[in-house]
Amino acid sequence: MVCSTGEATPTSGVYKIPARWEWLRLQGYVWGHYSTQIKGNILFHSVPYLRKGELDSLEYWEYDKLGTAASAGCVRLTVQDAKWIYDNCKNGTKVEFYSSSNPGPLGKPLAKKISSYEDYLRNWDPTDPNSNNPWKNYKGPQKIDTNTTKKPETNNNPTNNNDKKDDTNKNEITSGGSTIKKPTNTTTTDKTTNKNEVSNPTNTAGGTTSKNEISKPTNNTGAITSKNEIINTITQKTELSTNKNTVAK
Repeated sequence: MVCSTGEATPTSGVYKIPARWEWLRLQGYVWGHYSTQIKGNILFHSVPYLRKGELDSLEYWEYDKLGTAASAGCVRLTVQDAKWIYDNCKNGTKVEFYSSSNPGPLGKPLAKKISSYEDYLRNWDPTDPNSNNPWKNYKGPQKIDTNTTKKPETNNNPTNNNDKKDDTNKNEITSGGSTIKKPTNTTTTDKTTNKNEVSNPTNTAGGTTSKNEISKPTNNTGAITSKNEIINTITQKTELSTNKNTVAK
């Protein structure tokens, strides 16, 4: 029979069963079903129930511990095994404890793990012979989905940001996740706003205009001189005239 024991469980000695109870209140305000006394507070009994007589109040999280050290000292059993002792081992039956790593010729038995099932199932001991036990009609599996939180989806084929186009603004590119404006072309085009204007403004300080500056000077009235006259204006300080109407060639 698979069981759970604890620190206070005897590891040697022979004892005689003195008493039994179908339901017995245990330490921690829980109840043992089919409790058979071994000595003092050491008993055979089921995995604890939260409420006396309510077969659907099993501490299912403790049931999953069968086969490990989990009790204070009693020998916890499945309901089926606790009932067998309760029904078949009369008062005075000898109980011998011994400690050995040898599980015996039948090996160490296992118990069903029930914590992952729905409440209407796991609140009952699967081995309970009661006719109302829902495990009897179990077609399963009907387990609880413990993965209630959806994991964020990950992109296994990320796009290279350096190759990403931005159709909204062709003057913007993306690099490393940041948006960068393409630099504006600051080179002056050959096309001028006025086909008659081909030059940079005349240097009014009197210096010679650069060789790239070819201008059509205007007269004082603002009229453009003859189309055929292309003048390189060389204004020297010594040749400045007081007459504003004089234009030096």
